[in-house]
Amino acid sequence: MEILRLSSGEPQATIDVTDPSTEYGYTILNLADASSTTGNVTSDGSSQVTLTFSADYDAEYRVTIDGEEHFFTVVRPYVDPSSVAPEGQLEAYTRHEELARAIIDSVVVEGFYYKKKVIETVGLGADYLPLWDRVRKLNKVYENNVLVYDASDPASYELAYKLTDDKTAITIDYAGAINRSEGANLRIPQAMSDLWDLTFGYRGFAKTFDYILHLEVGYKRVPSEISRAAEMLIDDIACGKLEYIERYIKDYQTDQYKIRFDGRVFEGTGNMLVDKILSKYAKSIRIVGVL
Repeated sequence: MEILRLSSGEPQATIDVTDPSTEYGYTILNLADASSTTGNVTSDGSSQVTLTFSADYDAEYRVTIDGEEHFFTVVRPYVDPSSVAPEGQLEAYTRHEELARAIIDSVVVEGFYYKKKVIETVGLGADYLPLWDRVRKLNKVYENNVLVYDASDPASYELAYKLTDDKTAITIDYAGAINRSEGANLRIPQAMSDLWDLTFGYRGFAKTFDYILHLEVGYKRVPSEISRAAEMLIDDIACGKLEYIERYIKDYQTDQYKIRFDGRVFEGTGNMLVDKILSKYAKSIRIVGVL
């Protein structure tokens, strides 16, 4: 079930339980980072309970209550349906917004949401741990499965980690001047000896060490041009305006209406203006790997 995350209030879901006027324990699990919230709620006279989700993130949740599991998706719309729907058509325009959002997400796959995300990676022997996502906040760092930093209690840890100013990497926050190492240092193989093994100690993220990063990624606010693009698609869907003239006509012949379409008709959103807006957000490489 999809629940819209709007500025007008906190997202809520109503769940049917067995008995009326009975207290139930529940657990809400965020499937992105396995963070959970527990509590108790009392059912109403219709044997229903109402649970409230975080208004800060777009997320998928698993709710366990009354011995059953329920799944909900909390998502921020690209445009509030109530702001564009004519009187009496809110339900229909809510469906139109969902479809318009899906069309936009088919072009910009990561979408324009704000989510928690967990990334597992390995150190490169440098002072930087590069990131691919649009990271806004670093919450936790695990090194070889040991928690080494928690933004909620940074004073309890030896090192402080932070995002670089350009938001493209994680680094260690040092006081004073420092010449950071952008790559792994050269290590010369050592001969066997009965002396204590001589090793090099490096700052930063040791090569071959495993790191787990708990992050917040995406867009705190939907870009205004994306909201406008969503409005245009909603209007196209509601009014049936995705007609021939809007869909990359290559040739048009008035006698018997012979029409040829450009191949892009099957690639975009069906609206040339929306495609132009989305073109600067679409990534040519979606998964980082070795070419």
